[in-house]
Amino acid sequence: MNADSLRTAAYPGVAVTPLPRGWRSGGHGLPAAPPARVPGPVADPLLAHGGGHHMPDVPAAAPRAGEPRAEDPRGERRAEDPRAGERRADERHAEVPRGERGAEDPRGERRAEDRRGEQRAEDRRAGEPPADPDGGEPHREDVGGPAEGVPSEDMSEPATDEPTPAAADPEATPQAEETTDVDKSSEAQPRRAADPLEWHGIVLVTGTDTEVGKTISTAAVAAAAQAAGLRVAVVKPGQTGTVTGAPTDAEVVTRLAGPDTVKTLAEYPEPLAPLAAAKVAELPPLELYAVVDAIRAEADKHDLVLVEGAGGLLVPMGVRPSGETWTFADLATTLGANVLVVARAGLGTLNHTALTLEALSRRGVPAKVILGAWPAEPELVHWANLSELVPHLVGALPAGAGSMDPGVFRRSAPGWLTPALHGVLDNWRVWAEEAG
Repeated sequence: MNADSLRTAAYPGVAVTPLPRGWRSGGHGLPAAPPARVPGPVADPLLAHGGGHHMPDVPAAAPRAGEPRAEDPRGERRAEDPRAGERRADERHAEVPRGERGAEDPRGERRAEDRRGEQRAEDRRAGEPPADPDGGEPHREDVGGPAEGVPSEDMSEPATDEPTPAAADPEATPQAEETTDVDKSSEAQPRRAADPLEWHGIVLVTGTDTEVGKTISTAAVAAAAQAAGLRVAVVKPGQTGTVTGAPTDAEVVTRLAGPDTVKTLAEYPEPLAPLAAAKVAELPPLELYAVVDAIRAEADKHDLVLVEGAGGLLVPMGVRPSGETWTFADLATTLGANVLVVARAGLGTLNHTALTLEALSRRGVPAKVILGAWPAEPELVHWANLSELVPHLVGALPAGAGSMDPGVFRRSAPGWLTPALHGVLDNWRVWAEEAG
């Protein structure tokens, strides 16, 4: 009995309503509608909306030709993207930096390409040359940026029309380096390379007392520095005692060393401390910041600026704008300069030198010591003082050096000073044997 006969059959005492074509009985007398016919495969609704827990599609793991595709957990075949073949063609021809595939969607899926992506795939299949797989410059259309809806290889940096460093012309780098070398060679070269152990810039010269040899020591350092090729300036902030008629400190330095520049900022008649001499003569005292500006102006034009003080470290030199007194120690801290302490070689020098060095150390000022006049016939006290001061010594001048011929003085000065002061004295034991 076929379906047509069942639909039209009549049973005694029972009225059977024929079912429409395609319908069947549900087993309880209720008709059941046939399943709806779908023209094509239906995409997984979870996939369409980003849900589900399926593993991401890895292009490298795509099934080969002739092999069945993997099925989802419900046993149904996954719906293929109608443009999947085109996307695979793009992956084969697109440039893959560092051997990696393009960026994937955060949910493990690639975003669908838009029409511009399809057009590029069709152009490539039509015969347009692909990008150089060895890192050459990509096509202009690819450099312009990703199509709408297509993820970029690097979402943090927009694509530009300029080639990447890896795709740059290999001959361009040597040319750039050569240009840099030319620029460096065109810069003004210093007159002499600075030794990090040598003292340059602004250096203040003070003493443990008056008449200890500050001026002669300043001239010796200036002569040695000029012999080493440095441009030297000597500044005397305040010269006192001009009424005596004796040569000024600037005149002595000029005669012995002949530096490039010698300048005295103020002169006072009486042989007193500068501030006291200004008050006695009723002359304007030295103003701290005016002195600082004058010294820094010379430092801009010279390699070494020697500033000779008056008397000892804490002698009153002048006044601040507030009217307070300033000392040579204040000048050192304001300028941030190193200080040379000229000391005697005889009895009493250890205490005076230690006090001066301690005062500078408490102010954070670096300092070294020069013996201003080493006697021609040293005694035990001189040798004992020398051994105590060696850790701080950077020079020792012979007694009577100021009366030398200027030519002899200039030729001899480097031998009295260590390399820190541009001299050649590098062994105190040898120097002591020769001096003794």
